[in-house]
Formats: sequence, structure tokens, C-alpha cells
Amino acid sequence: MDKWLDLLSLVDFISVGILLSTVAMNTLRRIESCVKAYRLNSLLLSLLIFITAFTVGDVHLYAAGALTLLSKALIIPMFLSRTIKQMKVTHEVQPYISNGLSLVISGILVSLVYASLSEGIFVTGFSKNVLQISVAVIMIGLFIMITRKKAITQVIGLLVMENGLFLAGFSLTFGMPTIIELGILFDMLMVVLILGIFAIQIKKVFASSDLDRLTTLKG
Repeated sequence: MDKWLDLLSLVDFISVGILLSTVAMNTLRRIESCVKAYRLNSLLLSLLIFITAFTVGDVHLYAAGALTLLSKALIIPMFLSRTIKQMKVTHEVQPYISNGLSLVISGILVSLVYASLSEGIFVTGFSKNVLQISVAVIMIGLFIMITRKKAITQVIGLLVMENGLFLAGFSLTFGMPTIIELGILFDMLMVVLILGIFAIQIKKVFASSDLDRLTTLKG
């Protein structure tokens, strides 16, 4: 019993770190900093999986943690950093609203999620806190996508949403089947690759990665 209580406490602590690293993205001014925050977000997610695997003793969870670490914390951030260098434009985030307002709205989203899921929910996996945090991460990731002008920052918002979805599934089921995890990770790698190429092409055509430039296209 003590082992499971310690696990739940540690899982909640790491989950809070995932949430804070997501909220912090709304305060960052450089795209490179957003990539680093996403890397930290993914590292914490993989750490959570490894700790659970060590406690439970499930080989499948070790595989899930390794896949998460390799793809989300290493390969995808490296590709994003390389894409940013190839774009050769200003690396400012350039949000539609100020960072201060973005931070306030993120706090409101977290409060709404906790208020909405505080009653009438039954969780069979980890603690209810992890599910609430995962939903909050998904909402903030969507918010980042909506309020950022540059294509690359919208990609980061999508990746943050996927981390939230992964955390939600993991918290409810102690990990999805390996074949499903492989399929999700492969899809995300392809999405990042395609959107990265898309961002570079926007920069070549419009000399900017600002998606507002697409409104100048004529049919």
C-alpha cells in the first residue's frame, strides 16, 4: 500500500511539472525556447512512464517510456530545431495576444478543467488529478495553436496536445497496447515532418512563416 501511495504522489508531482512546462510556453518569446519547453514536457512524460514501469514491473511500460523518450524528447525536438534554422526568419513567437493575457487565459482554462472534472467522474487508473492535468494540457495546447501566428509554433501546440492525450490515455489504462503507441508515434512523426516542410515552403514563397500571409492568396 505504501508503495502505491508513494507512486501516486510522485506521479502527481511529475504531472504538475508537465502542466507547468505547458503553461510556461505562453510566457516564452523565442521559438527555440518553446522547443526546449516541449522537450522538457516530453522528458517529464517519459520519466513518469519509467517510474510507473519500475514500480509495477511491467516490461511493456519500459518500452513505452523508451519510445516516448526517443521520439518526443529527442527526434522531434531535433527536427524542429533544424527546421527553425532552415527558415532563416525572425524567431520571435509573435502571438496574436500578449504573453501576459495568454498566461491569464491558461490559468482560467486550468481552473475550468478542475471545476468541470471535480465531481461526477470515476477514474480506474491513476489518480483523478492526472486526468485533470492531462485535459488541461490538451486545452492549453489547443490555445497555443489558436493564438500563434507562425506555423512552427502551431506545430508545437499540436505536439503539446498529443502529449496531453498520451498522458490521459496512460493515466486511465496504465499504458496503451504497444502497437497502438507505435502507430500514434509514427503518425506524429509524419505530421511533424509534413508540417515542417510546409512551414519552410511558406517561408520560401512569402519570405515569412506567418500564416496571416496566406490570406493574400487569390483563387
